[in-house]
Amino acid sequence: MNNNQKNVMNKIYKFYLLLWTVVTLTACSGMTDTIDEHFKKGEIIYIAKSDSAFTYAGDKRFLLEFWISDPRASAMYVYWNMKQDSVIISIPEGYDTSVPFRSYIGRNEKTVEEGAYVLNLVTHDQFGNLSVTDEYTANVYGDAFANSLLSKIIVSSLYETDGSIMRINWGGAYSAAEYGIKLTYKTLDGEEVALFYTTEELKEETVLENVDIQTPVMYTTLFLPEPTAIDTFYTAPKKIDIISRVNVVLNKPATWSDENAANQGGNMAIDGDQTTASRWVSNDSHNAHWLEVDLLDFYAINGFGMWRDQSNATQKMKQFRLQAWLDDQWVDVVSEDDNIITPYTMEFESVTTNKVRLYIPPYTDNRTRLCEIEVYSTITY
Repeated sequence: MNNNQKNVMNKIYKFYLLLWTVVTLTACSGMTDTIDEHFKKGEIIYIAKSDSAFTYAGDKRFLLEFWISDPRASAMYVYWNMKQDSVIISIPEGYDTSVPFRSYIGRNEKTVEEGAYVLNLVTHDQFGNLSVTDEYTANVYGDAFANSLLSKIIVSSLYETDGSIMRINWGGAYSAAEYGIKLTYKTLDGEEVALFYTTEELKEETVLENVDIQTPVMYTTLFLPEPTAIDTFYTAPKKIDIISRVNVVLNKPATWSDENAANQGGNMAIDGDQTTASRWVSNDSHNAHWLEVDLLDFYAINGFGMWRDQSNATQKMKQFRLQAWLDDQWVDVVSEDDNIITPYTMEFESVTTNKVRLYIPPYTDNRTRLCEIEVYSTITY
């Protein structure tokens, strides 16, 4: 290639280089326009959101627990109800981030209606910088839940005069939210007693001692809407009907047909001693023998018990009648003609009377050797 040709090629190269530079500069103009706008606004600074958070259901409130992961955090903004409700939780400067921050939301500072909510949590610092939004759920309970609660069912509540003992048997839990019961009563000494039993403990019979049944025995049923709930719901206090089976003939005035000796009268059969040390022994006449007891009041009687001395092989009192004074006459309520079971007990349809009589009809070897009789009335206090 001669010199002229080299000069032409150099000119062509310079022309294309110039053309490429112009095109490139023209094409790049305006590419930084958007970036420039952001730089004009300044740098956006985000702080870290909470490390984790938990919510605990309550009565018209909930508890929020969260861990602060950024020491710059000065406040937690909490939004719920589609961001129509909110609270600001202030975080003290220098708060120990290893310890969870706990805040109750509801009641005094902000009413929270009953319902299930989605929470939006945003952490702020003192300069207005904030974290990305974190989302959690919270349940709140109130009057609707409280009004749906029922007192625990009592299957039976029996009172034993011997020892002033009360025995209560409970029905099963009708709701998984049932937590237990609170029970209150007074002792015979005037002491006020308050006891708590879990629902699990109520599967067994509850036994109360030294109970004064002249004052009410009350109970309240407790509910936790969720196992981790911060508030307990209570039913209204309810009185327990105390059912007592009373021996209405015990030490009451009595008359009897006859006796074998002065210390073997009919009154010995209603003194509370069921052993042979205290017994009514009649004569050996084979005539009818009877023991009549004045109850001193009207009672609805529905049960009978008898303890006999059966040491004599032939005189076992196999025939007897328990009679009640009804419409001015003696009426059989229990009748046996060939019974040697001891002790003997029998339930019968309730009758109301103020006098009862044990009658042994005339028959061979009908001599009475009676340790004790009891006639029962079920009384509700």
